[in-house]
Amino acid sequence: MQWIRCNRSPAVRRIARPHPGGADTGGPNPGGPHPGGSDRHSGADHAAPGTLDACSLLTAADAQAALGEPVDPGVPPEAGAHSCIFAGHPAVGLDLNSVEISLTDVAASDPSKKSIAGLTITPVSGIGDAAYYVSMGAGYEVLNVRKGQVTFTVSVLLKGASDAQLQAAEQTLAAAALGRI
Repeated sequence: MQWIRCNRSPAVRRIARPHPGGADTGGPNPGGPHPGGSDRHSGADHAAPGTLDACSLLTAADAQAALGEPVDPGVPPEAGAHSCIFAGHPAVGLDLNSVEISLTDVAASDPSKKSIAGLTITPVSGIGDAAYYVSMGAGYEVLNVRKGQVTFTVSVLLKGASDAQLQAAEQTLAAAALGRI
């Protein structure tokens, strides 16, 4: 299955998308397979950013709780990607609801360097060592988090959700991911 990312504007994708040479090597997961992001690594494996797998930081249960509907197991959007997408499945009809977590380059995680017109950068306290939102409003929220030398983004796309609801879901997911680093 190929993913087409229509949930973000090009400006937000530039900030939220992992950069080449980022935190994840794209290599095999040292803890083994991760259907639905369900495997767990020891603290030693998670401590080294180059060995992290985005799909190991959240579980399908985490994503399901955020979306309020069943989700597919997390999968990278393409081979070698440093992100993991959990696609939702509503009880009736179709939707584009999803959760995405992406490992990012620690050097690119400085919010003071973001200056794309139309974006709002908002610092968030109490999450990791540093965190901030990149927002265009109206459902375009991306939470950026740093813990030590590991940086990642979490985004929730949920039809009908307010910005405040998206932010609350992303903060809950970030806390779960931080607990697995």
